Amino acid sequence: MTFTLHSGKHDRVHTPVFFRMPAESGTVCAKLPDGRRIPATAVARGGEAEVCFVVPFLPAGEALPFTLEPCDCGPEMLCEKTARGTQFMMRGREFTEYYTLPDLPKPYLGPLFEAFGGQMTRLDFATREHPHHRSLWISQEANGIDFWNEPAGVHGYIRNQGIADIVNGGAYTAFTANNLWTSHGGDPVMDEATRYTLYNTPREAALLDVDITYTASYGDVTLGATKEAGPLAVRMAPGMSVSGGTGTIVSGTGGVDEAETWMRRAPWLDYCGAIDTHACGVAMLDHPGNFGFPTHWHVRDGGLMAGNNFLRLGAMELQRGESVNWKYRVIIHNGDTKAADIQGKFEDFAFPPEVTF
Repeated sequence: MTFTLHSGKHDRVHTPVFFRMPAESGTVCAKLPDGRRIPATAVARGGEAEVCFVVPFLPAGEALPFTLEPCDCGPEMLCEKTARGTQFMMRGREFTEYYTLPDLPKPYLGPLFEAFGGQMTRLDFATREHPHHRSLWISQEANGIDFWNEPAGVHGYIRNQGIADIVNGGAYTAFTANNLWTSHGGDPVMDEATRYTLYNTPREAALLDVDITYTASYGDVTLGATKEAGPLAVRMAPGMSVSGGTGTIVSGTGGVDEAETWMRRAPWLDYCGAIDTHACGVAMLDHPGNFGFPTHWHVRDGGLMAGNNFLRLGAMELQRGESVNWKYRVIIHNGDTKAADIQGKFEDFAFPPEVTF
């Protein structure tokens, strides 16, 4: 069967492509007209196969025919459960870890490294300044309980209940973290299911999708109108901060640093700097389907970056049984904002290419 990939109105560079087809799952490759074979991942979903591959390059307005064929290569993208949580592997090398042990009040993902090995997100456990900022994490206030700041004796807990739906393949690897949010005394507040997906792109332009769903499984939930909210947040390493480091904050609407980005709305934010002369950064992309898009940003020159609409738009009420979902794409990149083409990465995320067959 021949398929056609349509780039649409945007250049596509190392862009994930998803489509469904009436077939079983298996190890496959996308074969291009010039004979190149691109590793793909096919997963059975409701009687069909959901197929993904990463297209290297396709200019705007062009179409690319391709076929799928069986592939005997092993999966290049892996995640594995460990004694500490779940580890992401990219082409045989550790990428990062999702930490779930109960010695901390909530899970985190990190640290995040640039392609030459420099650590870009903070995870040292020694600093006294905002010690609850650990690399990349999910938290906020819910039902008046502080899951963000971790005040002694009263903070909430986010406890991992299991890792599910692991996918290892040629195009990506993914898992779903099922977490329970409770009061300090253990009373359940809500459920969180977050899917983390890491794509098979060049290491200097790594793509991590974070798909978050809160469900009010135990009663009504109020997500508070505070600045200490995400749901998704990143804390940069001290050397990557604006204050005291090499950092610069750049927004998708042209704002620079905290004075022009804090609580301003923008479709994306990039916190970039340099480590050992290597320009690098972490960008967070908001999705048009998210509540309040484009989001307001809780971002500081000291290294914090989080999307937060609650402070400006007010509290969110979930009735018992209701859910709310957020989708973000995190870019762990080398080069500055322009070289990493963060705007182009946002266009891929918000307006993905289409496949016909």
